[in-house]
Amino acid sequence: MDINMLTSLNDNIRIDRDKCTACGRCVEICVLDNLRLKLSPCRQACPVGINCQGYIHHLAKREMDKSLEKVRETVPFARILGRICSRPCEAACNRIKVDQQPVAIRDLKRYLSDQDGKPWTPPLSPERPQKVAIVGSGPAGLAAAFYLRSGGFRVNLYDRESAPGGLMRWAIPEFRLPQEVLDSDLRVMEKMGVKFVGNRTLGKDLELWKLEKEYDAVLLALGAYGQARLGIPGEDAQAIIPVLKFMKDVRQNNPPRMGERVVVIGGGNAAVDAAQTALRLGAKRVHLVSLEKREEMPAFSLSVAEAEEEGVNMQNGWGPQRFRLEGEKLTGVSFKKCLAPCDSRGIFCPNYDERTTMDLPADTVILAIGQKSELDLLEPSWHGPSGIRCHPLTLQTPDSKVFAAGDFIRSPKIIIEAMAEGKEAAISIQRFLQGEDLQYGRGNVTPYQLQFEPDLSRAQTRSRLAMPTLPVSQRKGSQEVARGYSQEEAIAEAERCLNCGMPFGLRTCWFCLPCEIECPEKALYVEIPYLLR
Repeated sequence: MDINMLTSLNDNIRIDRDKCTACGRCVEICVLDNLRLKLSPCRQACPVGINCQGYIHHLAKREMDKSLEKVRETVPFARILGRICSRPCEAACNRIKVDQQPVAIRDLKRYLSDQDGKPWTPPLSPERPQKVAIVGSGPAGLAAAFYLRSGGFRVNLYDRESAPGGLMRWAIPEFRLPQEVLDSDLRVMEKMGVKFVGNRTLGKDLELWKLEKEYDAVLLALGAYGQARLGIPGEDAQAIIPVLKFMKDVRQNNPPRMGERVVVIGGGNAAVDAAQTALRLGAKRVHLVSLEKREEMPAFSLSVAEAEEEGVNMQNGWGPQRFRLEGEKLTGVSFKKCLAPCDSRGIFCPNYDERTTMDLPADTVILAIGQKSELDLLEPSWHGPSGIRCHPLTLQTPDSKVFAAGDFIRSPKIIIEAMAEGKEAAISIQRFLQGEDLQYGRGNVTPYQLQFEPDLSRAQTRSRLAMPTLPVSQRKGSQEVARGYSQEEAIAEAERCLNCGMPFGLRTCWFCLPCEIECPEKALYVEIPYLLR
């Protein structure tokens, strides 16, 4: 029997799992650095670190206001992300160990944000004198503007387009992200006092040196609007349309004239969206042709299945060889068999069997083969191996007043990753303007335990609830396909969460009690000998 009080009290922190949301407040407040947090895999996988476990836990208890507050404490654009986030959190979910299906984390975020009809403006820090210019109003630029303005800085947001949103506005179809949803989420920026200045293009009517002179810091978040090319015969034919132009024209209610036979080349989400859009515009037959095998396509698997359900024909494992023309008129596309899109190192380098070919008739071709950064907007001295030159952690460029984020500095990213980079850029800019060290404490995982086995003792097999969708026969225009959960469906799905993240005591506790006092859910209790208590 251990009678040494110091060693016997190294496990005297009691956590009520039915109350704890793994917010981490107790870990932050512990005076003696005694507490650690088992960080749930979903939160580890989220690029912006949303406490998914926390908002789902509140939802399961029908605490709707607390649940939505938990989402918004990390990111403001919940309705957008509830529809188009790539769900890295779900791929990491421990629920897969129970019944092979993750909790529908993204769909629950959508449910919560759609229920809230009240206007929302986050609390702002006292106004600061410094001004920040952000060039680019896509996910990275918007996120940076939000966090900087929340910190009290004055922010002007410039963009080449007439309205903010970047490719979220111009490249994602309304049946996936309705304009009303986009506008309602972005309205918060105006309420916060972020000034948007549209129709300004860097290098044309917006000069970087002038921005540096007028502002205390500048963030370049220009995205990736450059269109990659195939470099094969016939590529410049009039009926061959880059996917970004195609989707933007549709979003502006100015769709291109199309024939009945459409071929979409590409295997990502833009290709799938374009194929579904072509069907809605009246195409009789749509083929989507990708280098990758069906299970290797970069596009979301649910989106691919949805497109097939609507009638898109998937042709996997083929690469374009040439476009067939009669005079200047497009008649079809010839393809060659793709054995592998990448080499043994994972580098994109397609390997073809030139002897195995396929011909598809086509009146219109949509090229969705990837975007690239428009580095020519800046002088060559700014260019790096894969984008603009900047520090990988702080995102500061060689010009100390200028920072960069999003697709402009590296290859195109998923939306949530771009937002995360915008957030990191905002942290760096705030530190820069306040004269603080830009790197100190960044990436510190000491307070967290990242590898642990979840407690499955209370888990019961319970299938994931499928997202209700619009019947295929009704998917004709811009009407949203995913319909959203009902309240009872959302609560039932939230109850599948294992609530696996949890704080724990690391070593001897000295009974100072701020962890217990500060716990917002009253979920932590420090067990103290009777005479001391």
